[in-house]
Amino acid sequence: MGDDEPELSRALAATSVIIALRDDVRIAECLNSIDEDVEVVLALNGATAQIRALLAARPEPLTITEIADAGNLGAAYNAGAEAAAGRYLLLMDSDCTFAPGVIRSMVRAALTDPVVKGQVVYGEADELLSRLTARVREYDEGDYISALSPPLVYDRGIVERIGGYHFNPLIHWCEDREFDFRLQLAGIAVRSLPEARIFHDAQRGFQNVRSYFRYGIGEGIAQELGVFTTPAVPVLWRCFEASRTLLHCARRKGIGAAAYYAVLKAALHTGTLHHLLRDPYRVRARYPATARRVRMVHAIPQHCCELSPEQKRRLRESHARHGTPIAAAGDQSGATGSTRQDP
Repeated sequence: MGDDEPELSRALAATSVIIALRDDVRIAECLNSIDEDVEVVLALNGATAQIRALLAARPEPLTITEIADAGNLGAAYNAGAEAAAGRYLLLMDSDCTFAPGVIRSMVRAALTDPVVKGQVVYGEADELLSRLTARVREYDEGDYISALSPPLVYDRGIVERIGGYHFNPLIHWCEDREFDFRLQLAGIAVRSLPEARIFHDAQRGFQNVRSYFRYGIGEGIAQELGVFTTPAVPVLWRCFEASRTLLHCARRKGIGAAAYYAVLKAALHTGTLHHLLRDPYRVRARYPATARRVRMVHAIPQHCCELSPEQKRRLRESHARHGTPIAAAGDQSGATGSTRQDP
């Protein structure tokens, strides 16, 4: 037994795995992969009758909470955090499974580092789009350090240092990106634990295009709230940022992946435009009176961003205006064992 085993055992007993769930029957495989005696919290958002029947038949104890706002991941994770008894909150997706020992290794790391990010291994089906999706997802989420989930574990005690809330309930998608920005504003490093692997089910066809369209909606909401920056010259900025990113992607993952990523970029910006014109989630009526765009010539890139000092200053001002102030504490822009990287 290691020197930290008693402390680790107490930490595992104080860990809650939180999964937002709507209609994904793969939740059964996800639950089967949990190999520690931890609390499992399911945050239902628009759950189907099939899902309810599946959960009712499960043998293990489950903590179940529910929100009415279907598809709102930020609000679902907030409800999960509120229902969870644990100090350590481990965010997981229903279409992923844990490798053996991952929960234990991530919680052990959280004993010394308040935010720990594991590694997603993207599955591939026997078709071109599925293979390209895996390459692009690796590039867009796995090849740099961030607080994007899953798998992500954090000590709930950090919340008071990042504006006093877990996730913004108005941001239906990209809620983890906004969480990541607040960590940077507070100077809280993300520890990368690449050996802590989870396995993402293979995506087929154009599933990924729909995801990026939704991410675009989340970007649009966050820009209007002022928790992301808005390009002061949007068309020129997006052309510049996309060109730079696609060239970098081609060097890292190949021309085919870059070509597919161009389609995803178009879907993302279409999603942002769709929100601007239609407000599909009807969130504008719920914006606080302090909501205001933060316009910058050098806005935050969509891919692999580390906030610049000026971006941090402007976003801190915006959070102070919202009544969610975030003080810089050491202003750590890197992460344990590595640094954040832009293309």
